[in-house]
Amino acid sequence: MSEIVLKIRVGEDEQTVPLESGRTRIGRGSDADLRLDDQGLSRLNSTIYNENGRVWIVDEGSTNGTFVNDVSAISSGTPLVDGDTIRIGNATKIEMSTIQKPAEPVAEIAQPTALTVQTQSAPSLGPIIAIAAAIFIISVSAVFALFVGFGSSGKVEIANLEEPAERPTTSRTPKTDSSPSPSGSTPSTNSGSELPSDPTQPTSPDAPSGKKYSEMSDLEKRAYVEAKAQRVAQVIGNASGEKIPAAALDRILRDVNAYTSRLKVGRMAGCRTGDNLAATYERAAKNAPFIVRAFNEKSIDPRIGLYLAMIESEHCNCLQSGTGPLGMFQFTFATGRIHFEPSDGVVKGASPSNPDIRCQSEPAARAAASYMKALLGRYGTGPASVPLAIGSYNSGEGGLSSNLQKALDSNSGLPRDFWTLIANSEILSKQFQAENFKYVPKFFAAAIIGENPRDFGLDLNPISTYSR
Repeated sequence: MSEIVLKIRVGEDEQTVPLESGRTRIGRGSDADLRLDDQGLSRLNSTIYNENGRVWIVDEGSTNGTFVNDVSAISSGTPLVDGDTIRIGNATKIEMSTIQKPAEPVAEIAQPTALTVQTQSAPSLGPIIAIAAAIFIISVSAVFALFVGFGSSGKVEIANLEEPAERPTTSRTPKTDSSPSPSGSTPSTNSGSELPSDPTQPTSPDAPSGKKYSEMSDLEKRAYVEAKAQRVAQVIGNASGEKIPAAALDRILRDVNAYTSRLKVGRMAGCRTGDNLAATYERAAKNAPFIVRAFNEKSIDPRIGLYLAMIESEHCNCLQSGTGPLGMFQFTFATGRIHFEPSDGVVKGASPSNPDIRCQSEPAARAAASYMKALLGRYGTGPASVPLAIGSYNSGEGGLSSNLQKALDSNSGLPRDFWTLIANSEILSKQFQAENFKYVPKFFAAAIIGENPRDFGLDLNPISTYSR
């Protein structure tokens, strides 16, 4: 039996504490579960999660950061294994260790004996063996007579002669060796995947009673969407588990239903938004390897990139909007020049008939990761900040980013939390209500379907697993 412990050193002081299941908040404030005397720590600095032996750490937007083996913790949480060293504050060092607890002694159960066999001399064995054999034959004969005489009438039932056979169990895990994967993409099924291990799995229920989404009642659909939305929130940084406001959940549910209404739509020629839902997510699986690689290189959870591309273009590589942005991630000319390499590959006036680098999947994925990294630098990587960065992506540096910043600046009583802004959207600008409000819930809806495709009748694995 093993136990996970934290060996904590603050300056010259050392202590070892067990890591409890669930959430352990670390800092110097009263809200921390583990308060440490280090003035370099924020009041709530970091949180360690332990769910069924899976452990990860999240930085809570601290001043000095959280480092695992001298690498900054990622926004969605950095998994921890035995021997990892965490550095926080000015002088705090924490080592995670797994120790083996001694097994509790099992009391020896004395076996009842019907006969005591004397072994002092060989001649005494013969009579004892003969007696035992006679008793065995008589017992078997009696049982056989009972079975023959009464078995067919059902009056005698012989039970508990053997341990019951193990019941067969069913698994909802898709069989990746038999599931078709989109051309050019292979679902990752082992620990060698380029996608960082997901510390949040599993934290919410599967479809009620194994139902497909289309088979659920309205109440079941809402409960399902709420549970899955909380999982998406954890993935993009909200590992502390604050609930999504009802107003936002209403929007997410509406967007999920809008997507699923396209299950029976005929497949369109070319690449267009509003296509058949299966065709749309198959395109996402084809683009996934580029996006997973690019976002991993920037230490951003790749699922952010996967579902940004979904709501921007539905993974159409050279889609152009009416206002000019082009490509899978809908870069304007100005923003594209900042984040594409080479920048001169972004051509003013480019279009699907006269494309530039924005229409190429791999460079577009790298540019999107660069842009999202810049937005995270602007809004922060704490649990409340990542949705702000996603919400600000929509129209470039001068569009919704400015509007979102105005909403924050003009309402000093509101925290830097996207869901709080939604809950109080009536006091914010009309632009926020019309645009920002819609964008993040649609991201959540796209992610819920993409990470649980079989619940929606799609013959795909989670899109984030198509990593090569």
